[in-house]
Amino acid sequence: MMARPRWISGLVLFLMTVGVAISITHLSPSGISSESSVNHSLASDRVTPEVVYAPDSTDAASVRFPADYQQQFVQYAIVDCPNSNIIRQMYVNRPSLEALETSETVSSGTVIVMETHSARQGSNGHLTPTQLNNVFIRKKRSGWQVNADSGEWQSAWYSPSGRLVSSSQGSCIGCHTMVRDRDYLFTLPALLTAAKTQQVQHQITEFGTSVCR
Repeated sequence: MMARPRWISGLVLFLMTVGVAISITHLSPSGISSESSVNHSLASDRVTPEVVYAPDSTDAASVRFPADYQQQFVQYAIVDCPNSNIIRQMYVNRPSLEALETSETVSSGTVIVMETHSARQGSNGHLTPTQLNNVFIRKKRSGWQVNADSGEWQSAWYSPSGRLVSSSQGSCIGCHTMVRDRDYLFTLPALLTAAKTQQVQHQITEFGTSVCR
């Protein structure tokens, strides 16, 4: 019997090696799937960095509804809107209020909560709330800028139960540009006074009607 040429033996060995490698690959998909799953899990645990937001939009998770604000925040103002029979009750997170005692500058991380209530005329000359209608959250964060005239604020509109109604920024920005000289806060004077006196401020809106119902 004639001896097989050496090059043929080499070719056979090569083909056998390739076949074994292909078989192993098809027999072990679970290993690849498991590694992919681990990488996905790690990625989901990473903290998402702050980003600059596009005009007229926001990430709702950035302006969350603080479920315990009536216990953890400080009420600093009550604003009567007699032309529309609306009362605004204003709250601020405690660390930001305490920082205002000395800095007189609204710091990054400040959260303002505005409740809007239907109201009737009370016997003391002020409106008396009858029903909570909406809760508006306004948050400041260094680096946030929806557009060139939004300051570093973003807003969200919630129902009294904490359900997100809208995270559109357009109408909020358009209104708050009227007080850009107050760091885009209508109640900044009341906030500064409350920080120094530790007293809730009571005032009548300067702008006639309440846009935020």
